[in-house]
Amino acid sequence: MKKMATSCYQWFLWIATILLIAVVSQGQLTTDFYDSTCPQAATIVKQKVDEIVDADKGMAAGLMRLHFHDCFVRGCDGSVLLNSTNTTIAEKEALINNGSLRGFEHIDDIKMELECACPGVVSCADILTMVARDSTVKLGGLSWPVFLGRIDGSSSLADEVNSSLPFRTYNFSQLVATFAKVGLDTKDMIVLSGGHSIGQLHCGAFFERLWDFQGQNITDPSMDPDFAESLKAQCPRDNPLLFKGADSTNATFDAVYYSDLLTHKGLMDSDVALMSDPLGVEYAIKAVQDPYSFLLEFGMAMIKMGNIPASDPYGWRKNCAVIEPCSN
Repeated sequence: MKKMATSCYQWFLWIATILLIAVVSQGQLTTDFYDSTCPQAATIVKQKVDEIVDADKGMAAGLMRLHFHDCFVRGCDGSVLLNSTNTTIAEKEALINNGSLRGFEHIDDIKMELECACPGVVSCADILTMVARDSTVKLGGLSWPVFLGRIDGSSSLADEVNSSLPFRTYNFSQLVATFAKVGLDTKDMIVLSGGHSIGQLHCGAFFERLWDFQGQNITDPSMDPDFAESLKAQCPRDNPLLFKGADSTNATFDAVYYSDLLTHKGLMDSDVALMSDPLGVEYAIKAVQDPYSFLLEFGMAMIKMGNIPASDPYGWRKNCAVIEPCSN
């Protein structure tokens, strides 16, 4: 059975990859982009990700999240990695990002390894893409082809973040509209939301649902009562800055996220919002009944997201945190 599933997976990836090549190649991204200039790039990245996640499983979600937050603002250009300057406040310091994004130091370490092996070749944006895939695989997700050849951006502006990223309070329509702005459809949104199956959240991300639903000093009545009581023990009213694990499967990337939604154990408003629309409910049921299909479709959605073009491509940065392109 396992051999059959693997065969089906390979067949699915082959077909999906052929269909996606026409789209991705328009941006001149290819799976063999570094084959001649830095053939060891993928191996270096994977080895580093394995080390990082072995030391801290929670970091897998952080590394994946960097790719999401990068691509939704100015396209997939590594701009989320840039530091603020004397004249600009960078994306990483925007309210929605500051204190919640992590893993920057690991990207710097990976970049340093790549610079030692292949100076001035691998872009920061491509590192984020490879790291997101390898982090997912490390926690049990399925692999997918990573298309490479992105050019790093030259700007990173905190003001652009709030108008680009989905907020935790968004309803279904707002989520659909936010994803549509970057070329992703409703199914992509529902599938990519499954990335919340791993990681941690500040208790403040769902504080209102737990303690002050709609300003009424009550718990959201749609939340499973036993689950709510468990959350309250982990997230007391007087300490919203504590962390709560987002996953219930011991840091495994899987479809249990959708099972939790169907059983009223979602955390953020934007998670619960998926159950307010028939399309979200239908997909959640499908994912629970066939978890393998979710893992496959997540990879395909990640390929599509990774193809969001950079709005201001600049060059290959030697240091991912500053504007200092490598001389090629």
